[in-house]
Order: sequence, then C-alpha cells, then structure tokens
Amino acid sequence: MSDIFISYAREDLDKARLMAEALTEEGWDVWWDRRIPTGRTFDDMIEEAIGAARCMIVLWSRSSVESEWVRTEAAEGRSREILLPVFIEDVPPHWPFVLSKPPT
Repeated sequence: MSDIFISYAREDLDKARLMAEALTEEGWDVWWDRRIPTGRTFDDMIEEAIGAARCMIVLWSRSSVESEWVRTEAAEGRSREILLPVFIEDVPPHWPFVLSKPPT
C-alpha cells in the first residue's frame, strides 16, 4: 500500500515528478504512473494503486481540470475521503473536487 497517490495531467509531468521526489525524500511511499511495470495494463494498475492509497493528491492545472482521467481519479479519491487538492496553477477545479465530502 502506498501512502500517497499523485494524479496529474501529462502536461504537468515535471511538477508531478518534483512533488513525488519531495514527498519521497520526506519518507512517504508515493505512487504515480511512472511506476507501471511491464506487462500490466495502465487502467488496472491505476485502479489498484488508488484502491491501496491512503491519500490522493490531485495536481490541478489548466490541463488537469480538462482531463477525464484526472477527474475520474479525483472522483474516486473524493468518494473514499482521501482527496487532497493541490493547485499548481490559478484555475477553478470542477466544484465537487474542492470539497472533501459531498454537500448535505
């Protein structure tokens, strides 16, 4: 089980790498899609990694707010109440992902 799963848009790869490296240096076990082993399908690994993570960091940017993959991953993190949004650009995310719990 990873401590942290990082979700990001491809265009933000360098920032995701910096985040993963910084968190790893602090002793956290970080999963991001650079660790998909040969022979495993992308979507199966993502689903498994999200299911095992204790926290999901979503890097919100102009690219990620438009990414169906990022929004899908964020929705799962939100439903599990492990979502931590991180704004790497001044953008408004889709409203459900700002809240840690659904509005009542």
